[in-house]
Amino acid sequence: MSDTSEIQTKILEWQRRYNIADGDPAMALIELLNIYGYRGGGGAPVVTMPAGEGGAPAPAVVTQMDDAAIEQIRSQLVPAIERLGFQTEALKQKVEAMAIDSLAQQIATYHEGIDYCTKKLDVVKKDSDALVLQLAKVANSINPITRLAILVLILVAFGLGFVSSVIFYR
Repeated sequence: MSDTSEIQTKILEWQRRYNIADGDPAMALIELLNIYGYRGGGGAPVVTMPAGEGGAPAPAVVTQMDDAAIEQIRSQLVPAIERLGFQTEALKQKVEAMAIDSLAQQIATYHEGIDYCTKKLDVVKKDSDALVLQLAKVANSINPITRLAILVLILVAFGLGFVSSVIFYR
């Protein structure tokens, strides 16, 4: 694989990995560096010359980048770096203006309130569980009234009513 195709492959991989669009300034910088023949890694830059008789471009090795190319690259990079500095300062000011300490204090107070309520709910749950156990014990201690017991009570009441009617109405 040639040096150019390796670089193009790595650039495409980098683009896909970080979702870099084709019109991104970073891609423009890479294209600018490619135009001026910079290949990075300490190697000599490669500039393609116009096609010869065979139709294929003949690579020519350039030992140094000329001062005009370096100055043009520098003139492209310095404004971008300055913009990044201004943006960093603006972000720093926004973060300071957000009053993160007071927000953190409010969140801590909120969590303390939640902890207090959670503890109170645990106490209420334990009390309700204890009441349920007591009710279960009381319910088990009461013998359920059966149908037979109800029939016996009705017969006893009927018998007492009959006896009392004979005694009082005669």
